[in-house]
Amino acid sequence: MTKWNTNKKQGLIVGIAAMIVILVIDGLIIWLATVRALTIGTFIISIAVLSSLALLSILGYWLHGLFHSEYLLDRNTLIIHWGAVEQVIPCSQIERVFTGDDIEKGIQFSGGNWPGHWVGYGHVPDVGATLFYATVPPRQQIYVVTPGLTYGISPLEADEFLQSLRQRLEMGPTQVVEPSSQRPAFLDWDFWQDRLAVGFLGASILALLLLVGLLCFQFPSLPWMVPLHFDARGIPDRLDLKGKIFIIPLIGFLALLVNAGLGIFSYQRERMISYLLWGGALLVQILVWTAALGILGRV
Repeated sequence: MTKWNTNKKQGLIVGIAAMIVILVIDGLIIWLATVRALTIGTFIISIAVLSSLALLSILGYWLHGLFHSEYLLDRNTLIIHWGAVEQVIPCSQIERVFTGDDIEKGIQFSGGNWPGHWVGYGHVPDVGATLFYATVPPRQQIYVVTPGLTYGISPLEADEFLQSLRQRLEMGPTQVVEPSSQRPAFLDWDFWQDRLAVGFLGASILALLLLVGLLCFQFPSLPWMVPLHFDARGIPDRLDLKGKIFIIPLIGFLALLVNAGLGIFSYQRERMISYLLWGGALLVQILVWTAALGILGRV
C-alpha cells in the first residue's frame, strides 16, 4: 500500500496563528474584566470568552486532523486518514475520477476552511453530496466518485497520485472490500439523539447562565452587605459582602457538573438513573434561582 502525504505546512501555520490571536484577545478581555467594576458587561465578556474556548476546541480538533492526514492506496482500496477519521473507499466502487478544473462553478462547501485547510461537506455539480478532506481549494482538488458519495482530496504529488490511481483502477481489485467510515466515538453517542437528555442539560446550563447574568446586572446596585441567610421568621441572621452572592450560582454549577458527569457515565448502563441525575441538576437550578430571587427581593 502506497502512502501519499498532504501539504500540511500552510494550514498548520494559519490555524495555529488563529489560535494564538484568539488567546491573546481572550487575555486582553479577561484583563479588562478584572480592572473594571463587576457589571452586566462582565457577564457578556465571560460569555464571549467561553464561546472562544469552544472555537479553540474546534480549531484544535481540525489541526489535529490536518497534522495526522494522509491517503493510502493499493489495488483494492483508497483510504483517507484525517486524524481520528478514516474513510475506506473500495476501488471497485470508484466510478470515475476528475479534478476541480473540470468544474465550471456551483461547488457548495460547509466546514473548516482557511488557507491550507478544506475539511467539510458540500455539493459538487453533476456528482452530488461530497466530503472534502483536502489542503487546497475545491477547484484544485481531485474528486473520487462512488455511487453514494464523492470525496475531494489533495495529495501533495497530485499528478503522480492520479496516474497511480488510474493504473490501479485499470488493473482491477484483487479482493472484495466493504466501504467503511470511522470517526471519534463520542460523535456517535446515542446521547446526542436523546431529546430528553439534551433538554435537561440544556435547560440547566441556560438557567445557570441567566442567573449569573441577573446577578451581574443587579450587582452594582446592591448594598455593600447583603443578607445570605434568614431565620424561621424570615429575618436576616447572616450578612456578608455582596460578592458572596455568587456562591449561589456556584452551588448550581457544582451540582450541574457532578450530576452531568455521573449521568453521562451511567447513560449506557441505566438511562433512568441518568435522567434522574440530570433532572436533579435542573431542580437544583430552580432552587438556587428561588434563593437568589429571595435575597434580591429583601435587599
